[in-house]
Amino acid sequence: MIRRLFLISLLAIVIGMLAWGSVKLVMAVHWSDYQVNGIYDKSGKLVSKGLKQYVEEYMRLNPDVKIEIQSIPFDEYLKKILITHMSGESADIYLLYSLWGVQLVDSGILSVPPSYIVEDVKKNYVETAIKGATINNVIWGIPIEVDDYALVYNKKLLKEAGYSSPPKTWDELVKMAPKLTKRDSKGVVKQYGFAFLAGWDSAVVHPYLSFLYSCGGRMFTPGYKKCLLNSPEAIKALNEELRLFKNGGTDPSASVWNFAQGTVAMIIMAPWYESSLKIAFGDKFAETVGVAPIPYIDKPANVSYTWFTGVDSTSKHKKQAWKFLYWLCSEIQPKTNTTRLGDLMAETIGAIPPRIIDIKNHPKQLEDVYTKTFVEELKHSIPEPNVIQGAEIKTTLMNEIVKAWHEEETAKQALEKATEKINEILSEYY
Repeated sequence: MIRRLFLISLLAIVIGMLAWGSVKLVMAVHWSDYQVNGIYDKSGKLVSKGLKQYVEEYMRLNPDVKIEIQSIPFDEYLKKILITHMSGESADIYLLYSLWGVQLVDSGILSVPPSYIVEDVKKNYVETAIKGATINNVIWGIPIEVDDYALVYNKKLLKEAGYSSPPKTWDELVKMAPKLTKRDSKGVVKQYGFAFLAGWDSAVVHPYLSFLYSCGGRMFTPGYKKCLLNSPEAIKALNEELRLFKNGGTDPSASVWNFAQGTVAMIIMAPWYESSLKIAFGDKFAETVGVAPIPYIDKPANVSYTWFTGVDSTSKHKKQAWKFLYWLCSEIQPKTNTTRLGDLMAETIGAIPPRIIDIKNHPKQLEDVYTKTFVEELKHSIPEPNVIQGAEIKTTLMNEIVKAWHEEETAKQALEKATEKINEILSEYY
């Protein structure tokens, strides 16, 4: 009897110790189904790992750690982070758009990474990604994705119009676009020479910033105390866009998404669009889709942005969270000489991994007909400014640019109004 009680007590202690030693991490992501669950063939066989498979691998190696993946739609993601942090129900780990970083740091939501993480990032990542994860001269996480922009064009449509190569300068593109635009007998556009996308802030603002940088302009003064969108360079950049609207090369109804339908000849887009285009064009992808540097106005330039991992400041398991993230994002696998996150980005998601060794050791994916130009153009990319209230500022600029597209305002009027509104926002924080 005494022995039995002893065994029961011992079992209870062991169970208690196991429960006490277990760690649960919640990882919030904005990714789509295949990015989380992986890609399967028609027979149900896994052909490319998703985040889920890497998480399961880590849990097998670390049985005292449980990781829950929490998927949140992109348009709700930032709001969800802010609300759950305030309510005390936050995730432990986030994947963060660099533009949100300043607000999250200012709100005290992010935890400063341990020194070994910071030193690793400084030594092993491309400069644009390091800048994207840096706020107030502090690195706040591990970069996981770097995106810049390039001209994506339909080879067949250009060839049909008599063009053997894409435009190199913006002036060439402006002249080509109307000749690539087709209308029916009633004047309705059936094929656009070029398309932006009104209503999506990145599709409006990022191409504009690329033109702004090409003209030698900047969006802010150092320290973000003043907006410079009323500068001659800024006005010139928007006027260059408006040339396309005035000569019939595009209109506000055009959409970058129609490129996948074969009804748009040219767009400015990021590298992650490749997977969608491969699905859309199938075995005709390579002979249809071409990628070239953004046609420049004065000099080659494009904008870039970064995604990076972050850990919530209220997490009870910060040490374990950073340990997992280092394993996923930074630990080099001996057989491939790549990171697990680099494999996930390059092989499944179709994005550019920001770690230098991952760019080097994924030649099949990053030197293909689509992605190679994006990697090469990183040398001409300038990071999107990490400014507080960046999302609000970006929306403000988008709204004024779209008004200019609709001829409701001139380029000068639109940008002067944007500058005034943005300066009001900046004055509250800088």
